[in-house]
Amino acid sequence: MKNSKFHNAFLMILVLLFCSCTGSVFAAENLTIASGKAGGTWYPMGGAIADIIQNNVDGYNMSVMQGTGDANIIGVDKKMYTLGISFSFANADAVLGKAQFKSPMNNIAGLAALYPAPLQIVVRADSDIKTIEDLKGKRIAPGLKGTSGEVLVQNILKVHGLSYADMSKIEHLAYADAAMLMKDGHIDAFMPFTTVPAPVIQDTAISLPKGVRLLSLAQDKFDALKKLNDGYSSLMVPAGQYDGQETESVCVGSNNVVICQKSLPEKLVYDMTRALVENQYRFANVHKVVQSWAPEYAVKDIGVPLHPGALKYYREIGVIK
Repeated sequence: MKNSKFHNAFLMILVLLFCSCTGSVFAAENLTIASGKAGGTWYPMGGAIADIIQNNVDGYNMSVMQGTGDANIIGVDKKMYTLGISFSFANADAVLGKAQFKSPMNNIAGLAALYPAPLQIVVRADSDIKTIEDLKGKRIAPGLKGTSGEVLVQNILKVHGLSYADMSKIEHLAYADAAMLMKDGHIDAFMPFTTVPAPVIQDTAISLPKGVRLLSLAQDKFDALKKLNDGYSSLMVPAGQYDGQETESVCVGSNNVVICQKSLPEKLVYDMTRALVENQYRFANVHKVVQSWAPEYAVKDIGVPLHPGALKYYREIGVIK
């Protein structure tokens, strides 16, 4: 009888322990970060950020979603995603409801600026396309429809007196798919809005007989672009970043940043921001462009005010007074 009572008590303890353990697992809240498509830097960057938060902020699981710049902003605003990677100039448009945004995005806030990136207009080095004006009548891949990069391509064409109507073919594709078409000779130019050097451009350049060329922007055209959106910046891509690229190129760029829902609890955003800063080395390995990343850079040119939780942390470590 005593053994039976002991056995029952032991079973009860096991049940309680099981319920306690499973309860703690189920209690973990699921978070998401919207990144980018395969072939760009955002997708692995999103994975690194998710891994840092997953392992350094207790009580939360984080997963990575493939997305695109403007869709990420809208998704964060609508609470579809917890975090999103976006462009600073698009954030500025979003909070005002300008350009491609039909209404103001009131539920986005800044968490950290990551790195600057230019939109690189890539053509074959052995093509007859030497200037942006030479794109007239050509087959181009400006990026997925409605994305920040695709909108920027349209603005670049606009200040050069061109539009999609002047092209012989428009392919709205992810960067990796566009690169494949260029390798196969089915398009004349593609325009990834990403890091330097960009793996998708490097791979394309290596596969072509004479590599690739980047088209450069004249100062007066850049000035015209700034009138369309003051968030654009001029970024120089040095020569030799890709096979065949023999001269430097002036490109239009923007900061790549992490945004979050403005409605998130202050402590959660504080903890996520601290985790990123204290474990920066873990996402610096994604691309050399972020190897020199520092908290001082994280607070610059985000295009939207910092979330109070992020602001509190940056003030604590002295990068914001």
